Amino acid sequence: MTTFTIPSESEFIEVEGTSYAYRRFGEKTGVPVVFLVHFRGTMENWDPNMVVPIAKERPVILFDNKGVGETNGQTPATIAEMAQDAGTFIKALGLNQVDILGFSIGGMVAQELALQEGNLIRRIIMAGTGPESGINPELEIFERMNRHGGNAEDALDDFMFFFYRSTETSKSAGMASLQRIINQKKVESSDQVQQAQLKAIANWSQPKSNNDYNWLQNIKHPVLVTNGINDVMVPTKNSYILAEHLPKAQLIIYPESGHGHLFQFPELFAENVNSFLNSTSL
Repeated sequence: MTTFTIPSESEFIEVEGTSYAYRRFGEKTGVPVVFLVHFRGTMENWDPNMVVPIAKERPVILFDNKGVGETNGQTPATIAEMAQDAGTFIKALGLNQVDILGFSIGGMVAQELALQEGNLIRRIIMAGTGPESGINPELEIFERMNRHGGNAEDALDDFMFFFYRSTETSKSAGMASLQRIINQKKVESSDQVQQAQLKAIANWSQPKSNNDYNWLQNIKHPVLVTNGINDVMVPTKNSYILAEHLPKAQLIIYPESGHGHLFQFPELFAENVNSFLNSTSL
């Protein structure tokens, strides 16, 4: 039996002046699943205990979008431009069809990508994310996201607060996941990435009058929406909105968890993703 691990070294493909860093592994045949990472994350921020079981059943592509991690350039300040860059990267690889797994801001990019490049995408997983003009987090949460300075302990406290619940079960699983991620991390994102992504999220989150979310009807793809029972970063109510208004959506809510549900339950999440991507229904 083949043993898959996330490659420790990146490949690069240059297109339109940007050298995109990526890591491609897993099964050689099947529709590849492209991962779109969370706020400030790089392709090294995926929990291997979640990614590897998915790679056992299909090709997996992790990458850094423009300006992020090992990819050069400036990160754009709109979700639409991030989606354009993701589409450019995918097509540069010569792929005709992919599945998309978008987490947090990556799920916002996935929605835009589905609208821009509908024929390129087969199925979508939207984890811990929300629609444009959805339910915003409490003001103190956004202020904490935008906070500068602090030491490593402050950064750890922020991460655990944003991603996990305060219960011992959630915190313990979260710390174990974080350690797996730290063990593979070599590259961090710049301050420019943080500021551009914060601006993009702020623009995406602006409320609209009489917002009925009807534009979500234009995403015709089968979609798996996932979240924790209490996501403080992208409030869980957003997942219900997505599931209600996307025409081919199904919803999974994980117990005693929050934004980082897919890392708190990496094996179960991978099992759910594989089941959804293998399905011929919807």
